[in-house]
Amino acid sequence: MTELLEIENLSVRFPVRKKGAGWGGKTYLTAVDSVNFTVRKGETLAIVGESGSGKTTAALAIARLVTGETTGQVRLEGKDILPLQQEQLKAMRRKVQVIFQDPYSSLNPRQRAEDIVREPLDSLTGKSASEKAAIVDELFAAVGLRPEQKRLFPHQFSGGQRQRIGIARALSTRPEVIICDEPVSALDVAVQAQILNLLRRLQADFGLTYLFISHDLGVVQHMCDSVAVMYMGKIVEHADRIALFSNPQHPYTEALLSAVPSVDAKRREETRRILIPGDPPDPLNLPKGCRFASRCPIAEPRCSESEPPLKQAGNGGMVACHLREAG
Repeated sequence: MTELLEIENLSVRFPVRKKGAGWGGKTYLTAVDSVNFTVRKGETLAIVGESGSGKTTAALAIARLVTGETTGQVRLEGKDILPLQQEQLKAMRRKVQVIFQDPYSSLNPRQRAEDIVREPLDSLTGKSASEKAAIVDELFAAVGLRPEQKRLFPHQFSGGQRQRIGIARALSTRPEVIICDEPVSALDVAVQAQILNLLRRLQADFGLTYLFISHDLGVVQHMCDSVAVMYMGKIVEHADRIALFSNPQHPYTEALLSAVPSVDAKRREETRRILIPGDPPDPLNLPKGCRFASRCPIAEPRCSESEPPLKQAGNGGMVACHLREAG
């Protein structure tokens, strides 16, 4: 497998007006701070973390869908896509598509299902009407929708069926990378399993590469090859799925994994629930040391003094923690 997507020093910040500062008084909220990772062709990389960690902002920045100030490099097939404009950007959008979180608000209620699926073909390709119709028919079959459902409007579908329409839309331009932004979090548990199994099958059938955004580690364990854990805009741990779930290195990762439910009675007995005390630091006034230090159960004074670099970890991955060494 080759590296299809390479992210280097990706940062995203948004201007925030200071209270009482008058005109021109503003500071910046850094939502994503110098993030680095790679995704191989055909692989699924999960980015996980609690709300506000920056995982969705990072993913949407890769797709050129954020309005904040973005710096760094996002290389797709070796080419940096952040500077692209006009026709070059349009060509890039054919290769990077998104499945959005909410199947209720992400579909235009005034469009029929077939028009929703065909829309990227209309705006991003020069295919003929007959070619577009054939692609729409193929995709409806691929995601498990019936031909007669093409003429229906979104409100006539269930939540799971709406997400199937969203998946078909993302597939229409035959993208290289699909960003799955919490694609099952708004669905019932039984429907979640159906959509996850569909995504895995489509990945095999179409040779897709997924960037999978989630806060649900149970879903991540089922779907992904490797995992990057984010906290307050930083990646604090990055490892392959088996290593991360069996031997987490960062205290934050350990706490997240301790909350994952299990049907294994022995595992439930052996797993000690780790509660994370306090609140995350103020994103407009971040500490100079480790951003997790104030909530970490094993923090030492040095953790509050200097920020730990992302380095080799004992499980073969990478970890940003002063107290963890490769071994």
